[in-house]
Amino acid sequence: MDRIAAFIDGSEYSASVVDYAVWASARLSMPVSLIHVIGRQDSDSTPADLSGNLRLGARTALLEQLTKLDADRAMLLRERGRVILEDAAERMDDAGTEDIAQKLRFGDLFETMDDLEAETRFTILGKRGVSHAFAADHLGSNLERALRGAKRPVLVANRAFKAPERFLFAYDGSPAAERALERMLAGSVLAGVACDIVTVGTATPQVRDKLSHAAGALRQAGYDVTEHLETGEPEIVLARLVSTLKADQLVLGKAGHSRIRRLFVGSTTMELTRSCKVPVVIFP
Repeated sequence: MDRIAAFIDGSEYSASVVDYAVWASARLSMPVSLIHVIGRQDSDSTPADLSGNLRLGARTALLEQLTKLDADRAMLLRERGRVILEDAAERMDDAGTEDIAQKLRFGDLFETMDDLEAETRFTILGKRGVSHAFAADHLGSNLERALRGAKRPVLVANRAFKAPERFLFAYDGSPAAERALERMLAGSVLAGVACDIVTVGTATPQVRDKLSHAAGALRQAGYDVTEHLETGEPEIVLARLVSTLKADQLVLGKAGHSRIRRLFVGSTTMELTRSCKVPVVIFP
């Protein structure tokens, strides 16, 4: 069964992730998996060897103490994870979501996403984790790795939930953009939401035709679509239009073959995700 995978870590973004999961579940009539991942470094109970050249008896006593402290810490991390999941499930239950699964996993974010791929329709992540809650200029390597390796659509949630009334779809006619378009036509959580479809490039007849064709397909699928053909640096233009058009979400394909491809190579992907104040939906 397809499920929405909502990853929460207790950061200030977790409430937004939960609220977007409630919204998506209601629109798609789809169950939700609430997932909390305890990293290996956090959960590893193997004590560090800090004994140096201590005498044998003292070394043994120190290692025993370190083992107990690490075991206690691992137990507290598991208990913290259970509390985070239970609080989130209660929030979803209060909002009317019925089918909620709680999953406490060990490992890392990307590996867990990969393990749950078969049952996942799409994934919801917070823009920043608990260790970077106040680091506005830093997204973290876990999120970057997850976005690079994701095989399902990912919604990167911002700090505050807002049910989208308008979204911006960055379309460049590339295979990745076409895959994103196909997924949206086949059935999307954004179905029926007003759409601004934007191509950043030279206004050639071929570019205009591709844009018009994509916009027409979305209209036939029930979207209220406005077309935009812009010139300039894609990341600058898209960030500006998100603001001026008052878009509530930005939708992107993960890779492309035109200038917009730079959005998904290196740091520019993270820059756009970091700089936009709205959720970003990335299609693989």
